[in-house]
Amino acid sequence: MNRWNKDGQGNIRVSPIIGWKTATLINQNSDVFLRLEFGVDHDLEQVSALQFGLTALQAKALGEQLASHGDKLAGIVKVIK
Repeated sequence: MNRWNKDGQGNIRVSPIIGWKTATLINQNSDVFLRLEFGVDHDLEQVSALQFGLTALQAKALGEQLASHGDKLAGIVKVIK
């Protein structure tokens, strides 16, 4: 995780995702549009968004990776309970 953005204490900087939208529009550059809405500050008073274009293969790979991480976390939560 060397290339991740970090704060002054060396912790990985993250912004909480508060929403997302997807759309499919077949054109020359991308097949799937992804909009990620995130909190800029800790109290979530300021919200920003980034929009991405993904190919069909990128969208599938991203979905599979996120699902895999979600499955791992769900397994850990079951063990803790």
